[in-house]
Amino acid sequence: MLKIPLKRLQLILDNMKSRSIMVIGDLMLDEYIWGKVDRISPEAPVPVVEVQSEHFKLGGAGNVANNLLSLGAQVIINAVKGNDLHGDILRKTLTDLKISTDSIFTDPKRATTVKTRIIAHTQQVARIDKEDRSLISGTMLKKIVSSFREHLREIDALIISDYGKGVISKKLINQIVPVARQHGIPVCVDPKERNFTHYKDVTIITPNIKELSFGSGIKIEDYDQIIQAARKVKDILKCNMILVTRGEHGMSLFTENGGTTDIPTTAKAVYDVTGAGDTVIACFTLALASGATPKEAAIIANVAAGIVVAEVGAASVPWDKLYKVCTEEIGG
Repeated sequence: MLKIPLKRLQLILDNMKSRSIMVIGDLMLDEYIWGKVDRISPEAPVPVVEVQSEHFKLGGAGNVANNLLSLGAQVIINAVKGNDLHGDILRKTLTDLKISTDSIFTDPKRATTVKTRIIAHTQQVARIDKEDRSLISGTMLKKIVSSFREHLREIDALIISDYGKGVISKKLINQIVPVARQHGIPVCVDPKERNFTHYKDVTIITPNIKELSFGSGIKIEDYDQIIQAARKVKDILKCNMILVTRGEHGMSLFTENGGTTDIPTTAKAVYDVTGAGDTVIACFTLALASGATPKEAAIIANVAAGIVVAEVGAASVPWDKLYKVCTEEIGG
């Protein structure tokens, strides 16, 4: 297992509590409906779920923000919601977590993105998506860019959390990435295929294998093709680094100087990979902003991912738990 000198590791983790990160992206609400199934509907061959409980969690860019908050960082979410009931629930959820909603802009012409998961006996029975994938209006884009510029002096890094729901576009990327880089602010991107070719000159992009294959145009079936695809994407986008998330195989970091570091997974049990990518981008970015080298940040993010996949649903890692596991497992 890759190690980080213990004192240095502790310093990086301690620094996380004094950093401020902005998240720009697709804000969602995850709705979970838990119940039990005792019979099949007489109307159609489908199970009848008797609802026992339901609750809401932040999804998409909101889950990235929640991970940052859990890790001790100050968080600014710059996003769009609808003028509807779920938008109100989303705002209340953020307020309850003490995350500012000042940069959450309401668009009366869009619906709040909601992912409803119906779960019975620990198994997901159905998922219902309510979303609008069209690009946000010029008015909303201007508000997001304006908020970004207003907070430039107080943020240590920027995360672009792209879920393909319309907030992130070529026009937005072109207006924020050069400004962030000019001010020495790292730009870390969790990509989707829709905008893949537009993430030029960012600090790091964190695709999974499917996204990497799409971005490179290379069908990936083995490790050598991962290397080939990552190097091609790095050349196309002129980004500094690529961190490829590889599921049960861990991660591979391709650095600015052409080096490659493979990081095996630390997960001891995998129950749900939902939101693991959010944890990776949040923890990597925060560690990088806290003084870690890219390799150290990837090692720490890999530990965080190993923790969240052991829980059901999109989860976040408390700072004290990450501190304990990191010092025990990767502190050298």
